[in-house]
Amino acid sequence: MTHNPPEFTEKKWIPEGFHFLGPEDSLERRQLLDSLCSGLRKFGYSEVFLPSFDYSSSFLHTVSDEDSAALYRFRDSDGRELSPSVDLTVQAVKGMAAFAHRKENQKIFYIGKTFRDYGRKSGDRKEINQVGAENLGGSGKGAVLKMLEEIRVLLNDIRISAPVTIVLGNVNLFRSLIEKAGLSHQEQRILSFLLYRKNLPEIRKYLGGNTKWKEILPIVESLCLGFTSELQEFGSRLSFAGMPESFRSTLADTQEILSSMPTTRSIEFCADFSLIPDLEYYTGFVFQGYVAGDSEPVVTGGVYDHLYQTFSGIPKEACGYAINVDILEGIRKSN
Repeated sequence: MTHNPPEFTEKKWIPEGFHFLGPEDSLERRQLLDSLCSGLRKFGYSEVFLPSFDYSSSFLHTVSDEDSAALYRFRDSDGRELSPSVDLTVQAVKGMAAFAHRKENQKIFYIGKTFRDYGRKSGDRKEINQVGAENLGGSGKGAVLKMLEEIRVLLNDIRISAPVTIVLGNVNLFRSLIEKAGLSHQEQRILSFLLYRKNLPEIRKYLGGNTKWKEILPIVESLCLGFTSELQEFGSRLSFAGMPESFRSTLADTQEILSSMPTTRSIEFCADFSLIPDLEYYTGFVFQGYVAGDSEPVVTGGVYDHLYQTFSGIPKEACGYAINVDILEGIRKSN
């Protein structure tokens, strides 16, 4: 039987969505990582190292039943399910929860890889290289503002010429609405999917077909159209649509954060309350940063006040962000 070896191309040797870096590319990545890590150390973060696998049950705290089907599961010698990393924040917070009884630095950073199946049934797998930072102990307006300033400095230090737009949202507005309307978890997932993609015709069709949901439709429409850097008009629109008065404080905090961040030629900031991440542990402000022409965010983050307590039993405010190294490399190469 004749054996025909595969062609000597990366596409043949390496599965799609994964990469082997040669010496030159590896050197460029090392320089990029050193720059990001040096900046994080200056901000007071200490480095930690994360495992490549964790118990599947850890990740199931943060994903829906539908998303859990994308987890690749293995078993250890005791029969417990293991999975490759799908979210590094979970592993970082879980690891630090083990130090709850010690006075460790609660600001940490790490370099790691996540493993995701974007296509789920189609098997569109992808390896994502990240540099992440977690602040365990702070999540208020000041902590969010500080995170955004850190990101601005880090991106400026690596001197990318492509402009980045950082979008700021708050999941509490959406969650209060779904509680008011009495949506089930699955109905919430459908609506958040439509809202995140700003599919207004389908939103009207979905909510308009149920009498008890019609009252929140004007508010959801306002959220869908609320992509802005000035929130005064947006706040008036929400009040007209029936948004409770309590949301004014969220809008005021958002406006204060945006007003405090300098807008430059390389980085700009705006608000969009249709920003509803798939991960369910976020509890307040969230943000994502995009480069024009790329649908994958270069930076993601937000507030997650209950995640530490999930693993330690101790309440602790927390927030963090992750920078997508692969996208940064692509930007730098295209400059």
